[in-house]
Amino acid sequence: MTTTELELIRAALLKRREDPPASLDAARKGYDEFCEAFRAPDNCVFETVVLNGVSARVSICPQAKRSLIYAHGGGFLVGSAKGFQGIAGTLGDAIEANTYVFDYRLAPEHPYPAATDDFVAAYTAILEAGASASELVLAGDSAGAGLIVASLLHAKRQNLPMPACVILFSPWVDLALTGLSIEAKAAVDCFLTPEKLRAGALAFLGPDLEGASFILDSDLSGFPPLLIQVGTDEILLDDAFRLARNAALAGNEVKLDVWSGMFHVWHAFAPTLLSARQALTAAANFADSVLSREKQ
Repeated sequence: MTTTELELIRAALLKRREDPPASLDAARKGYDEFCEAFRAPDNCVFETVVLNGVSARVSICPQAKRSLIYAHGGGFLVGSAKGFQGIAGTLGDAIEANTYVFDYRLAPEHPYPAATDDFVAAYTAILEAGASASELVLAGDSAGAGLIVASLLHAKRQNLPMPACVILFSPWVDLALTGLSIEAKAAVDCFLTPEKLRAGALAFLGPDLEGASFILDSDLSGFPPLLIQVGTDEILLDDAFRLARNAALAGNEVKLDVWSGMFHVWHAFAPTLLSARQALTAAANFADSVLSREKQ
């Protein structure tokens, strides 16, 4: 991947960022079409299933002894399981796992805690179907990464078993937008804007944004090993730093990978971007390492 090709990707993302769709329905349709361009490996065949009332896309790996559950991003407003089965399938294939992507309910029609309720319900269904928590990997990007942390907080309160490990790409965990990078990186972030994040936060939590930092400020003790990957050129850089710090201070095993020059969820460009493939490989290696250690 040459620098010129990388800049073409940046330019295409900037154009999408600066030419917003006319309606939420148009945004959802356009975002799904954009995401579906990134295909899963040919051996990942997805079908639709329902888990405790939650629709999901699932790819069963015949040799799998583990499962990957992926939470898609989209600012809580857009995104779908079908649109993100490419990145989820690529990661699931790398760790030889059955791969699940949930279609959690979106805001503003379904504000918090609808999405976390859906995630915990589907997570519980997978456990009830016989999956061992010690062989479960959770992964997600952006708002989906924040949803995973919020859902694990709910699962902890319900005394559900924790998964083996968690992988978060460019996590959004502070809906109050208090990180210094929100403004400091606004000029170089080719994907997100503070205004986009604010709209998602308002839709997800309501107009007063009460408790908007609850994901970041909650007690994170008892979490499984955590990998966080973030690019230096994204406005959520501080969210990743603060989440890693808070999780480590709570006594958890945390690995923070900061990728120079990378933009928000660059992983989705794995078909054409070397750094995306390298990041997904690093994430798969992290999961394999933790899962192998769990068996010892």
